[in-house]
Amino acid sequence: MAADARAVAMTAARLHGHSLPTIARHFDRDHTTVPQATRRIEESPPLRDLAAKIAADLPEQPAGTGAGRLDVDEQVPETGYRSPELREQQRAIPVAGERAQLRVAR
Repeated sequence: MAADARAVAMTAARLHGHSLPTIARHFDRDHTTVPQATRRIEESPPLRDLAAKIAADLPEQPAGTGAGRLDVDEQVPETGYRSPELREQQRAIPVAGERAQLRVAR
């Protein structure tokens, strides 16, 4: 189930020391979703063990620099992010017949 996979990944990131807002932004979720997912995974021994194994396999962050956290933050688009292709589609001017005509009241 995709929700379990996401919850395991969130739990592993939390075990690795990432902050709630950082994890939430990475998964495009609200920060309150992370503790909820973590609690759910902690109740399931096989999934809890999997999250611990994944967290142990993650590369170590240099102490005090938070370099790993910056990498994650830089890769996560801000809320409301739209790809260049989507922006171009939304900017496209519709054909004259499809466009509502504005009339000036005099």
